[in-house]
Amino acid sequence: MKSIHFDIVCGASGDMILSSLIDLGVPVDWLSSQLDRLGIEGLRVEAGTLKRSGISCSHIDIEAPEQREHRHPSRIQEIIQKGNYGGSVQDNALGVLMRLARAEAAVHEIPVEKVHFHEIGAVDTIVDILGTCLCLEYLKVERLTFAELLHGKGTLRMAHGLMPLPAPATAHMLQGFRTRELDIEGEILTPTGCAILTELGEQVPSVPSSRLLKVGYGSGDKEFEGYSNVLRAQLREETAQQGTPEAVCVLETDMDHISGEVLAYAAERAVDSGALDVTWAPVYMKKGRPGYRMTVLCRPERREELVSAIMKETRTLGVRYHDSSRIVAHRTKSYRRLLGADIREKNCSYGDMHFTKAEFDSLSLIARESNRPYLEVLEEYMRRNAESRD
Repeated sequence: MKSIHFDIVCGASGDMILSSLIDLGVPVDWLSSQLDRLGIEGLRVEAGTLKRSGISCSHIDIEAPEQREHRHPSRIQEIIQKGNYGGSVQDNALGVLMRLARAEAAVHEIPVEKVHFHEIGAVDTIVDILGTCLCLEYLKVERLTFAELLHGKGTLRMAHGLMPLPAPATAHMLQGFRTRELDIEGEILTPTGCAILTELGEQVPSVPSSRLLKVGYGSGDKEFEGYSNVLRAQLREETAQQGTPEAVCVLETDMDHISGEVLAYAAERAVDSGALDVTWAPVYMKKGRPGYRMTVLCRPERREELVSAIMKETRTLGVRYHDSSRIVAHRTKSYRRLLGADIREKNCSYGDMHFTKAEFDSLSLIARESNRPYLEVLEEYMRRNAESRD
């Protein structure tokens, strides 16, 4: 399994992440041809080199017509979907976009669909996000890791006025992660860079044990005294394991005051906020009242965000939590053609055991659009899956 570990020595921005992946060997011409599918007139992507502390670094240069519109998330989603990328590229790009949107919505206390992307709505940011996801697909990378997240100090003038650093949306996304402030006046960890790392990556205490394949360097535009404005990407190959241990947080709350409709909606909102799993179990509460226990599994860095979502959506009076660990099978995504549509699959392995299963959402969508029973679509998938193994 190929992975990338980012060495963050002076923050991270979307263009620094993309530049470091280009430095790992992604052809700029290939990336440009993929981005042309967006249909953005006048868009040009070029890559050059800069020296930082004597090290040659790649530096991406994006040229696009001036954009004056303030885009909603749905509009940026339409732009990305216009490229018809499919697969994990589109899923990952939209995941980063929605992490940004949720952060902005939380900061301004407005619905996600009402968010106006002022600072992060420009074409170059769309290119940073989508370009990063395209490069990860080209390099066949299945895992991203990083250690401590570093940010600058001082203030930043934004559309809403003078704000402290890190920027409000960035600060929101940093909740639950290990961070450290550098003695640098200015923004070095941007909302886009933070969203890419925290949505697609995993914070680890040290570089995972693996074989180093290649090293790439991406540079930012600015130079800072005493610091190298460089992001290093280590392309590595991890050996197969019986199971990958993960740190998780378990949240629980017991309720006897809300209806099934509210419970179901609260579960949906928890998943939207990054829950790994949500379950309900019937319980007997004080005074003999029947109730439900909501259990949410999440990554430790998402704990505060999930607690907030649970409290707001259920109006429960408290949420218990404890840190735990889990062993998971190694999983990768793939796509298969079925009944005229692309379906998403999970390829799972644990030791010598290997199996593939289709995502329910993909099969149910085919069933609805073709007006077939879900069981019929599932049986057709299982038949073809068995044929492919023979």
